[in-house]
Amino acid sequence: MRDRLVLAFLWGLLAFFPPLTQGGGDVRQQTVQRMGELNGVALACRYFDQTRRIKRILIDHLPKERVLGQLFDDVTNASFLKFINGGEPCPSPATFSGQVDQAEKELIRAYDPDAPVPAS
Repeated sequence: MRDRLVLAFLWGLLAFFPPLTQGGGDVRQQTVQRMGELNGVALACRYFDQTRRIKRILIDHLPKERVLGQLFDDVTNASFLKFINGGEPCPSPATFSGQVDQAEKELIRAYDPDAPVPAS
């Protein structure tokens, strides 16, 4: 009986936390994934100013949810390994900065639509 109550309670909690893939969550999830991809490349290319910038963007605009942080970390790790193993050259700092600019705008539109979007 107790196990059933615990299970019912947990299922009830899930109703309050819809998955990221429902109701526009796909776009939100993709923006976090994009930031993770860029962070992995920034780490591989030693663009540490950009890694700090990316983390600041996330801190400023994402809700403080463990699932988002975990998603970002997982994608960062995969991106770093893919970039290192792929042997691609690093993008120029200006090109990379532009990619982060675009990803920042998309993330702000998805998570913090009332915040001002930086100009290009």
